Amino acid sequence: MNVRSNTLRLTILAFVGALGLLAAASTAPAQRDADRTRDAARPQQERDAVVVLVGGQRVRGVLVSDTPEEVIIRVGAIETKIKRAEIERVVIQRPIRERYAAMRAVIDDEDVDRLLQLVSWLRLNGLYSDARNELDHILEVEPSNGEAIRQSALLDQQIALRAKEQDRDLSTRQPTEKTSQDVNRPKPGDFPLLSDEQVNLIKVYEINLDDPPRLIINRKTVEQMFKTYAGDSLIPSTREGRAMFHRREPVEILETMFKLRARELYPEVHVLSLSDSLKSFRDEVNKTWLVNRCATTRCHGGEQAGKLFLYNRSPTAERSALTNLIILEKFSLGPDRPLIDYANPAHSPLLQMGLARHESVMPHPDVKGWRPVFRSVEDRRYQQAVEWIRSMHRPRPEYPIEYDPPQPSASGAKNKNTEPDQPRGDR
Repeated sequence: MNVRSNTLRLTILAFVGALGLLAAASTAPAQRDADRTRDAARPQQERDAVVVLVGGQRVRGVLVSDTPEEVIIRVGAIETKIKRAEIERVVIQRPIRERYAAMRAVIDDEDVDRLLQLVSWLRLNGLYSDARNELDHILEVEPSNGEAIRQSALLDQQIALRAKEQDRDLSTRQPTEKTSQDVNRPKPGDFPLLSDEQVNLIKVYEINLDDPPRLIINRKTVEQMFKTYAGDSLIPSTREGRAMFHRREPVEILETMFKLRARELYPEVHVLSLSDSLKSFRDEVNKTWLVNRCATTRCHGGEQAGKLFLYNRSPTAERSALTNLIILEKFSLGPDRPLIDYANPAHSPLLQMGLARHESVMPHPDVKGWRPVFRSVEDRRYQQAVEWIRSMHRPRPEYPIEYDPPQPSASGAKNKNTEPDQPRGDR
């Protein structure tokens, strides 16, 4: 490719990237919106980024790879290589929901014009649920606002387009050639994962109020709390008091929710990152040894898994990791014998069965091919797992989540549909 054609290509890409930021999202970006729904499935190295070219042009898209020789960036469905010599710098963007939280934090609840600009940005970036929440608030402030009504109609169209696009993707997807390992490996569509809403609810229950993750609580949710718990001493009774309450930090509002036991409102709290305890499970347990050693296709991740069947794909994805956490929490070896012992973490069967049999107070069954996960109780990974268990919220809550852990077909067991228990503990 000669210099002129390459320059033209980059100019077109920069123009496409700019349109992605400036154009109102209507019927044209249906494919782009559908792509955004798959953000959670991106490889870990892929991040939203801006590539600033030597001439000052900017290309915005998904950073696929970044090497000393070249950068590969995807704009829409098009991947292109840009030589390092043509690039001034690459700017990694913060995750989309963090950018939303930062923008929303500096906009007053009564500033309808700026809120409408934010709604356009949310729609453009596929955050439809948040756009709907913001529009509902705007229409409460100004019920006859024409722009809000127009954007609400556009949002309905986009949601319908996304649904059609996803249906089309499913109907046109072709089966791929299977390897011998894949035959026994649980497929994403076969293994039931927690939904995004269930993952968010777990994140709410595990929040450490002294060191909270980023979170968003919409004005509508706070107003519902005022209405439901009117008369409680924690709820301000005057208009001025409620206005001041709205200006509180989200974690302060959440603390009031916890004190009120307003569990019906917990799903309305949007948690943008994992608590330290959940992050510890994902990074120091699930990714490090649970998936790689326990959930292999020959053990608890294949058709011979027995009763404990774990998910062995995408170990750092929130849905994958927290699905395995729920499975571990629900599993027991018998009456009053949970797999995780929160009262005495070091004696948890989950950890003891990872030790060599002569070192364990609860040895792993004698299974062909089994090897210890930990060298001893002094093993760094063992100690990290003990610290993870200790870091989880106490007293332990019972997540109000309906989830039946799967059984591999070889086990012959059938899932039982059970009603969720009422949450226990202090939340």
